[in-house]
Amino acid sequence: MNARLVLLIGLLLTMVSDVKSQELTQMVRGSVVDEDTQVPLIGATVVILNSDPVLGASTDVNGNFQIANVPIGRQSLQVKYLGYEPRTISNIDVGSGKQVVLHIQLLESTEQLQEVVVKAEKDPSTPNNEMSVVSTRSFSLEQSQRFAASMNDPGRMALSFAGVNLTNDITNEISIRGNAPKGLLWRLEGVEIPVPNHFNIDGLYAGNVSILSNNLLDQSDFSTGAFAAEYGNALSGVYDLKLRTGNDQKREYTVQVGFLGLEASAEGPFIKGKRSSYLINYRYSTLGLFKAVGANLGGDLNTGFQDLNMKLNFPTKKMGTFSVFAVGGLSDAGFDPERDTTKWRNDGSWDQNRVEEDYRNHFLATGLAHKYIINERNYVHTTVAYTRSGNNLTHSYLTDSLTLESYWKYNVSNTAIRVASQFNTKFNSKHHLRYGFNYNHLVFSLVDEWPWGWQKTYKATGSGNFYQLYAQHKFRVNSDITLIGGLHTSYFDVNGKFAIEPRLAFDWRFAPRHKISLGVGMHSRQESLAFYFIQREDRPGYINRYLDYSRAVHVVVGYDFKFFQDFSLHTEVYYQYLYAVPVKKNPNSYSTINNDEAYEKTALVNNGIGTNYGLELTIEKSFSKNYYFLITGSFYNSIYQGSDGVWRNTRYNGNYITSVTGGKDFRVGKKGKHLIGLNAKFFYAGGRRITPIDLEASIAAGEEVNDNSRKFEDRVDDYYRLDIRLRFKHNLKKFAWEVSLDVQNVTNHLNEINRKYDPKTESVKKKYQQGMIPVLRFRFEI
Repeated sequence: MNARLVLLIGLLLTMVSDVKSQELTQMVRGSVVDEDTQVPLIGATVVILNSDPVLGASTDVNGNFQIANVPIGRQSLQVKYLGYEPRTISNIDVGSGKQVVLHIQLLESTEQLQEVVVKAEKDPSTPNNEMSVVSTRSFSLEQSQRFAASMNDPGRMALSFAGVNLTNDITNEISIRGNAPKGLLWRLEGVEIPVPNHFNIDGLYAGNVSILSNNLLDQSDFSTGAFAAEYGNALSGVYDLKLRTGNDQKREYTVQVGFLGLEASAEGPFIKGKRSSYLINYRYSTLGLFKAVGANLGGDLNTGFQDLNMKLNFPTKKMGTFSVFAVGGLSDAGFDPERDTTKWRNDGSWDQNRVEEDYRNHFLATGLAHKYIINERNYVHTTVAYTRSGNNLTHSYLTDSLTLESYWKYNVSNTAIRVASQFNTKFNSKHHLRYGFNYNHLVFSLVDEWPWGWQKTYKATGSGNFYQLYAQHKFRVNSDITLIGGLHTSYFDVNGKFAIEPRLAFDWRFAPRHKISLGVGMHSRQESLAFYFIQREDRPGYINRYLDYSRAVHVVVGYDFKFFQDFSLHTEVYYQYLYAVPVKKNPNSYSTINNDEAYEKTALVNNGIGTNYGLELTIEKSFSKNYYFLITGSFYNSIYQGSDGVWRNTRYNGNYITSVTGGKDFRVGKKGKHLIGLNAKFFYAGGRRITPIDLEASIAAGEEVNDNSRKFEDRVDDYYRLDIRLRFKHNLKKFAWEVSLDVQNVTNHLNEINRKYDPKTESVKKKYQQGMIPVLRFRFEI
């Protein structure tokens, strides 16, 4: 294992070579629009900074520009337009393989023309959604490729952000500010989607590989509290993902080969000279390739997956822009039983070697989006989508006659038809109104069957409609003060419950390098549909059909200080009060805040409460001068009450999290046209809470007995790991190739995941997670 890794790293570092050729250049092009109305800005000037001779262009009648012969490497450009605040975009990575296509939004100035001055460049982490001013940051395709061990996965990348914790090594499931992972809302192209992971088991396991391809991701937003009014059905966080549009002028191709399999993407115009374009990415993979380097991710587990992401874009002259998108994936995993009877246990007890496990998962989110600019003050964006996710899980036992008999079947199907329409009206440079609706028709089915032992079958089937309306108004008092007020309402016809949720945000740049912000709002989220549709065993009907939403109030106060060019300090203090949380009727410690089951077979009431409060600190050096870093620290407390009225730690109350993410690029070769990237991330967090094992009672019973009177009082050992990423990119004329090595947990430290009672030794033993995971990739761009 170590020899192979040394060989790979040696190969990576010896690939630094040069070719005798002319200076490499690339096309930089894109569009410039008004941030609030999306109307193209005609005649805006776009200039490559520090270019000699000066490279620049002006936008045409469609707001488009193109600048040819831009030298490869890191470039910065500035955009100016009369009556608008200038914008500088720094450190754009210009490579020889693909054109750089930018969609630039300018904000109209609130000042008189004679007062307009050039301001500092926009922070690259500033949210795309101008209605989000607290607890929100944007992330880009380049960051998902740069951050160590993110594995091109937005879920794993978020571990570098303040307040974000992971539940274990293998999954990309995250806990935000002490909340349960199920409180996270995923949105794609404006509509809610199920968790987009391979190997997801609805209600039981989040999965571990993202179905989303970062080759298609555009600049997107990640929110951790006090969400804007357009976001509903969320308690802990929001992933608002956008898909980029394919190059409409040049056909480009990317092929990637690595331990996760083979991936290929293609983009370009359907017909050259026309504006319609396509962008398609397909991946086929098998995790069995990990075994080639000695990383065993599941013993004899047989596993594989494939996924397809695409976006087709069709601009028209008078009817706006139509786009078709699709994200779909299939995954399967399983264990084969041992058919050699000489390897079986002969004491008559349960033999795990004779178990066959078969798991299959599917996911699809596809839709049609339409963007129409009504006039210079109004535009509307509408998406109609179909989503479907589900899994089939079967466990069987190999009998003495070598036939398989199923003892557990778990089948879930979750489908929806979703419509989202958003209207935007800009009255003037100070007032912007955004309002819209979401409609979701939901159909759910779950069958949990136990033919052996219990001989039970639990079913949860049903359908319903979820309606959402929202409105939010942004008032820019001047260029330094912004007020945002909004209201989100929802109605779920399954339980007949309404939610009316006011939201308020404030942003004040009170000095050139200082800013304070405030966010306050009410939020709510449905439970898993299985909770509402689980059927009674003794008679027809539902057990918990009329459960209310879980609800919360968020308060966030933030402070920003830009103490040097490209260096910033950001801190937030937050308080979250959770209420109407489902708990059991009779006095009990149970709460859905901690629940990791798909459904509950006993009656629940909305009497539970909880609080999360904490302090977050971020020191960030945005990418410039070929290096960056991001240092975060979070100190928090997450507690709850069940129906017994006792305050306890939640399962996710780790109390502290810190991460250090950073990297540096080295330009090598003639005129620095090649690149070596070194990136690292160190993550440390307080251990996850567990319920202590009652050792004396376990010895007496001959099996594990938990001390439920001390629910979540104990914790596993603190979690820490170091990840690294090495990258070499070689630019040739009209072609580029890249090799990268991601190593998760490079020190091979084994983090504790749980504790179990061992009846053989009559002791409690620690269970550990995965060690080092290397992922090697070769990437080709043309």
